Amino acid sequence: MIYIDLTQYIQNRLNTGIQRVVNQYLRRALKDSSTISILYYDEKNTFHLLDNKEVTVFLDNVINYQFKTYTKIDIFNLNINKKIFFEIDSVWNSSYSRITLYKKLKEQNFKIYNFIYDLIPILFPQFLHEKTKKNFKPYMKAIFQYSDKVFFDSKSARNDFLKLKNTIFENSKQISTEVVYLGSDFKKEAKHINKTYEHILSKKFILFVGTIEPRKQQKLLLEAFEILNKTYKNLNIVFIGKIGWNVEEFIYTLNTHPLKDKNIFHFENIDDETLVSFYKKAFLVTYLSFYEGYGLPIVESLKYSNITIVSSNSSIPEVGLDFVEYIKDNSKTELIEKIKYYIENKTKYQERKNYIFEKYQIPNWDIFYTKLKQKLIK
Repeated sequence: MIYIDLTQYIQNRLNTGIQRVVNQYLRRALKDSSTISILYYDEKNTFHLLDNKEVTVFLDNVINYQFKTYTKIDIFNLNINKKIFFEIDSVWNSSYSRITLYKKLKEQNFKIYNFIYDLIPILFPQFLHEKTKKNFKPYMKAIFQYSDKVFFDSKSARNDFLKLKNTIFENSKQISTEVVYLGSDFKKEAKHINKTYEHILSKKFILFVGTIEPRKQQKLLLEAFEILNKTYKNLNIVFIGKIGWNVEEFIYTLNTHPLKDKNIFHFENIDDETLVSFYKKAFLVTYLSFYEGYGLPIVESLKYSNITIVSSNSSIPEVGLDFVEYIKDNSKTELIEKIKYYIENKTKYQERKNYIFEKYQIPNWDIFYTKLKQKLIK
């Protein structure tokens, strides 16, 4: 039996990044297997078993669905021989300390498996929320002390993990590691687009998908656009992503910009069907992150044969291969030149899109689930 704690997902009600991975995994796992048990715990650290059918409904309506059935469960007293506690969600901010929980689980002969998406809170804490900075290192300590297997979404993330294991956590136990790449497919495109977006989708726009936060570097695109706008008046930029942390100055600049809602647009709460429309209609896509564990928006963009301009660091070359356009050291000059090149060279633009369409092998969530399942039960 595989037990998965869904508490953070239910409390936060997000559906991007890590939560998208959890969503896509559970959609398949709940259809495929009766050996999945979904847990929720309350403020008293009491675990409850959720009804799997209800979880499936929740996955389709993450923002609004309210669970009706909670069955109390004592996970420390189960008459099951083979038990796996699989941590696939963002559990480091959980109120139940993982080092305490894992110790108790190991005393009950649980195997503990973790999925780690990146080590940014330790490597680059300046980019993270204070709560995450505080909680992530104890979470990692718990993993290094008790975990039996750790999954990663890239070789880059695994390498970061192994480096930490040999430095900060050098006395930790031997842990099996596996890399499983993420998928990129969405629901189908919306049949009827909200009128708010219709006129924008008809424009020539550069798309940037991702939480608004310093690490993603949306500011770099805005600054490049201000220069490009002097020559290319019909060019637009669209930011899609919730507002994160430490971006008050950028958000003020964005919201008070004279071109806001004329050539510059920002949307926080866009459903997946509408997001597909933006990917399909984008002239270019950018993803200028300072550091990534994987970079889901990159593969999501390539799925729609978009010319995608990215930073050259961390996992990004591993994910984008030769199908993306790299800029070094997050150079604004190089970003501007790349954009100008594709605006002014229509033939090269189409040739590049055709190359991506013909050669790019689209990663999908079915493959992700199948590989993860095989490695979970191996």
